[in-house]
Amino acid sequence: MVKFINRCKMQVASGGAGAITFGAVVAGFESLADQSVGAGDELRYTLEQNNEYEVGTGVIQLSGGTYTMTRTPLRSSNSDNSAISAGAAAVCFFTMLADDVAQYLADLANVSDTSPSAGQALTWDAVASTWKPASPSGGIVNVSTYANLPASPSVTDLAFVTDTKALYIYDGTEWDRVYTGSQTTPSFTTDPPTSLLLNTDGSNSVVTVAATDGEGFPISYEFDGFSGSSSYTESSLPPQISSLSKNNGVFTFTPSTSASGSFTGRFKASDGLQTTAKTTLFQLSFGLDDCYGFDIVQTSSSSGNVIFFFMFVAQDDSNLHDDSSYASEVVYGANVDQSSWRTGEERSTSVTDDARTAYFRTEMLASFGTTLPAAGSGSHFTYGLISNSSGNTKTVTWTTARTIKGILVTGGGSNPTFSGGYVTPYIGGNTSSDLSSTSYTLLQGTTSSIVNHRYYDFSA
Repeated sequence: MVKFINRCKMQVASGGAGAITFGAVVAGFESLADQSVGAGDELRYTLEQNNEYEVGTGVIQLSGGTYTMTRTPLRSSNSDNSAISAGAAAVCFFTMLADDVAQYLADLANVSDTSPSAGQALTWDAVASTWKPASPSGGIVNVSTYANLPASPSVTDLAFVTDTKALYIYDGTEWDRVYTGSQTTPSFTTDPPTSLLLNTDGSNSVVTVAATDGEGFPISYEFDGFSGSSSYTESSLPPQISSLSKNNGVFTFTPSTSASGSFTGRFKASDGLQTTAKTTLFQLSFGLDDCYGFDIVQTSSSSGNVIFFFMFVAQDDSNLHDDSSYASEVVYGANVDQSSWRTGEERSTSVTDDARTAYFRTEMLASFGTTLPAAGSGSHFTYGLISNSSGNTKTVTWTTARTIKGILVTGGGSNPTFSGGYVTPYIGGNTSSDLSSTSYTLLQGTTSSIVNHRYYDFSA
């Protein structure tokens, strides 16, 4: 904020067109020290040097009793209003500028209802039956409605709106209503949902809110949000939202197609003075985030053996077992017997299908939209196998966090073994302490009535 001081005029010791250093006080005037000017004070100044002049805003610095001032010229004797080159012949005095004084056009009362002349920028106010400044410089313009506020105002312009009986000030971006008495906050008449699960296919989600103001002021709506220490705005959206459009109280969210997670969104209703907010928990899930593996538990079988085949579905709906980085990381736990044929391993299909590989192919296409290489095509796909004589819980882990969209498990074959069970994920790491407290019961496959064809879609 600018500080005004009285009867202060100083000699300039040096400075050129940059920061100037002050010398002695001019005789008959007071010094900066007399006026208690300190470092960081912002002053209006006028520099005079022979026939040259410069007016502007300066910021004072003080070191060891020596005053200096950085300058921001507003006008000068130079054709481009740039700083003059001030030397020992220059003097500087401190005063108010015309810009600091609210100015009123004295001839406004004499303007008739014909078109203004002589370059006057006026607008006709039908309610007041008089011409008013289109963009008043420090004055107060009277308009009939909020919609009639000047479209191109200057910072600190004031306007009185007749129908709402309210005073507004322009802050450089928008018109803000000035507090003039006891006011109630806006009240929501249509609340946003408490939670919203965003669509994983990238299709839009629409949220409609509505609010009313007890004093009848118009309501504007905004959106922001937060997650932990991160905060978001309409121009800086959370990663789960790729774009946002709004029309009054209707918000249209376009979700990301890759960034899963959650955040808290706030729908805000403002009457121009006070704001009311309602929150919604936004969630976007493409599967199990930060996953490092599973415990796979067989609870039912037809022959008593622990034998099953499985396939993990990656975030992009692909077969994770065909990912070379997964193949280099996968670890079958100590509870998987590694002796003889009773082992845990990654296997590839043969040229033709058997019951289990046929199930993988049909279920991947039906539930996840993924086409695995066709039987007889000469191509293959990879899947996991565990075959133990005892111990129902089997562990499969890896070392890089992944998002897992689904899992397929089957004991299919001429002598089916696996016919029921559940999986428990490792979240945040692959040690026993990372095993989740949440387990997922494997569901009957959608493409077969055979009981030992099971799957789970973590994104559903």
